[in-house]
Amino acid sequence: MRILHFFPKDDSMISQYVTMLHESMGLECSNEMVTDAKEAQKNLWSSHYDILHIHGCWNSSLYFVAKQAIKSHTRIVLSPHGQLEPWIVNDNYWNEKLPKQILFLKKLVQHSYVVIIQGKMEEESMNRLGWNPRTIIIKNALVTHAITRQEMARQIFHVYRKVMDSNQLELMDEEMKNTMQQVIMAGITADQQWLPEKGLHTAPDTLEKWRLLLLYAHQEHITEIIQRGIQVLNYDAPDFDASKVDCFLPSGYEEPHSIESIIGISFVSENDRLIATFKHLRKLVLRRQIAMMHLIELDKELRLHECEEDRLCERLSEINLLKFAGRLMQVMSDMTGLTEGYMPVPPLDDRIAKKIRLQVENRLKI
Repeated sequence: MRILHFFPKDDSMISQYVTMLHESMGLECSNEMVTDAKEAQKNLWSSHYDILHIHGCWNSSLYFVAKQAIKSHTRIVLSPHGQLEPWIVNDNYWNEKLPKQILFLKKLVQHSYVVIIQGKMEEESMNRLGWNPRTIIIKNALVTHAITRQEMARQIFHVYRKVMDSNQLELMDEEMKNTMQQVIMAGITADQQWLPEKGLHTAPDTLEKWRLLLLYAHQEHITEIIQRGIQVLNYDAPDFDASKVDCFLPSGYEEPHSIESIIGISFVSENDRLIATFKHLRKLVLRRQIAMMHLIELDKELRLHECEEDRLCERLSEINLLKFAGRLMQVMSDMTGLTEGYMPVPPLDDRIAKKIRLQVENRLKI
């Protein structure tokens, strides 16, 4: 894990803090320190960092560096170092603090994955501002004996790990996403022969990539499919218990529930089951709750059971669901590898289909 620390060079207390953190962190991650905004932006542009850790909050240069981090897909951790306590916020509030809040501070706090604060007063101030619900209290070993330097470093490393264990799909490159699709297809079909001969991807080649895959499977409730796919493909997966890993979830996140648990299992025909399924999936899309689990369920249903396609299309057209069903076919083609031979409705690749796909991809987005 590579961490870039940025802070104003004229703050000696923060400089001591970051130096202490660097010395106490150990070998789990690489810590680099920068105090010049242009240098920090250059580093973020030219090299890959997992996290930008910003220290302080009232210097406008912090926001400009944060903007470069966002462009570089680097996640942001913010430590205000007590600068959001009420007595500091209220000092010269109208002439200095309020304009800075409006110009950049609110955006900086909102774009941070997590805000590390050092005490209850700062926590109360953050709660009143309401800009970011993700706050963690970690005491400062420079100013209190209530925590050791090693314990402080351990807790901050845990925050870094939690940040990098969140919204796993966003961290996967295209090759990893394609590999996951192959694993899903193998898990659904339970047979390698259904995978395309061209573009077959090998197993994840690092523990970090395996971690992303297994954590995503756990969060999206598709672990069973992923594990079956791993077995079918004879991948040597590490022993990893994703249920014990802590991560950040977006506000309003709801665990996905299977389609079957909602619509039931008693239907006169396969057409009736699919009609009920498409109706339920439309509700989920409207509520922005559609998940990878639901696409996999529908994919399995279409592969394993035959329906009367002409009659199904007629009924879907009668209830204005034909285009929606076609858009789902396109999304499944992109994400689960469903081929047209199993599609009862031709795929429809339009703007709305892309929005549905983004819903699935952004379910865990902070």
